[in-house]
Amino acid sequence: MDIALLSKIVKEIMLDNDELTLPGVGTFIAELIPSSFSDKGYTINPPYRRLSFRQYELADSRLVDFYARSNGVDRDAATSIIVHFLAELKASLMQKKTIVFPGLGRLRATKENNFFFIPDEDLNIYPDGLGLEPISLKTHVETEDDFAAAASSIQLILNQDVPLET
Repeated sequence: MDIALLSKIVKEIMLDNDELTLPGVGTFIAELIPSSFSDKGYTINPPYRRLSFRQYELADSRLVDFYARSNGVDRDAATSIIVHFLAELKASLMQKKTIVFPGLGRLRATKENNFFFIPDEDLNIYPDGLGLEPISLKTHVETEDDFAAAASSIQLILNQDVPLET
């Protein structure tokens, strides 16, 4: 196993799950961030999923199961390979303070060896958001024709005879 393969596996699993534990290291967490307005309120940003990392572990066998299934090995062999690789990764992280997960981001360690994750800016783990782009509210400028059309529509509505209920 190498870091590129681990990155691909993490990304694949996180597309459909909210958490994934790396045994002995910690847990990746994906949370849905709802659509929002920009600071000045002129842009509507679409919803997305944010990937973060915590140094706690959950009872989670998805990584081992995925690796075993993908590589045609039994669970015991997959567990051994993953635990060994992640122990080396953790030691390297504590020494070098940064591990790059290609296509995901960087796992970093503080001086006190607390781990945190910085996702790549173009990371997309929200398949439901495919094609969603920010919408600028500044780009629409109403013309006199737009205003006249809206005013005439309102006038038509106001002039309609509405039957009174008896």
